[in-house]
Amino acid sequence: MKTELERDKNHSAFWQRLHMALAFYAKQLWHQTPGTPITFCVAHFNGGDFLEITLHSIRRYHPKARIIVADSRSNRSQFAAACMVCKKFTAELHPLIGKHSHTGSLNYLFRQIRSKIGVFLDQDCVLLESLNPLLQKMDNILLAGPRDEMRATHPNTFERYPSLKNQLFRFQPEFVHASLMLMNVRRLRSHVGRWPFRWESAWGALPAEPYFGFTERVRRKAANAILWLDSQHTGYGLGTVYLHEGIPVAYHNWLSGRVLDQNGKMDGGVVDVDWLRSEMSRFIKDYRSDALKLDLQ
Repeated sequence: MKTELERDKNHSAFWQRLHMALAFYAKQLWHQTPGTPITFCVAHFNGGDFLEITLHSIRRYHPKARIIVADSRSNRSQFAAACMVCKKFTAELHPLIGKHSHTGSLNYLFRQIRSKIGVFLDQDCVLLESLNPLLQKMDNILLAGPRDEMRATHPNTFERYPSLKNQLFRFQPEFVHASLMLMNVRRLRSHVGRWPFRWESAWGALPAEPYFGFTERVRRKAANAILWLDSQHTGYGLGTVYLHEGIPVAYHNWLSGRVLDQNGKMDGGVVDVDWLRSEMSRFIKDYRSDALKLDLQ
């Protein structure tokens, strides 16, 4: 049972978010978004610390890009942290009303893009290089990104958890993972509809991620217009990097929002949440001090 104090806090947080959302949408009606060649989209949930370095990396390599952050369901402190971070890096924070799923947030973000090219990043996906070499290929490519697969191959992980050696955490390589997606929005918009990330029942059973609907739509239109990126496990927890022509272009931490305020173990009762949190903190610390050691395996 929730205490009266907890109910009051939740009630206050809802009205604060509603007020901010209404003020934001009113502002959107009066102010046109300046034209930019590229828009970065980030769905945020309880990841304020990591969001800061994600946005820093975007501004570092693409200083003139438009950045949109859609927040759904973050707790009060994490939402406040996201507000501060977005202000710091001149990113638009869109407070979504109600309980949007991750797929719903992605659909919302897609509808906000006005540029030719859109880039979707998870809140814990950090650019390591400029995406310009990839962006230069987007006239002939509709969608670029990593295959949805994740395997533990680094000694730092399986020495601690021997049972995880080469274990597949995720394996649906026919779909692009949304942690990094580059898309030619101008060419795609008329073909994918208003809800491009939604999975259609006519395609069969719902996959692990409903947002795989986006890849499926592109595959059905032009399967040869997808550019796949390879991935490798790093020395930071379960973190991986995505490579283009052998060069790491982005680091994906995995699980940043899920480990907040949790205890015990995750992923089948094997991995300690405290370890995931400490590895995430270690990456953030090394990034901020410009001392990353990816140690790829």
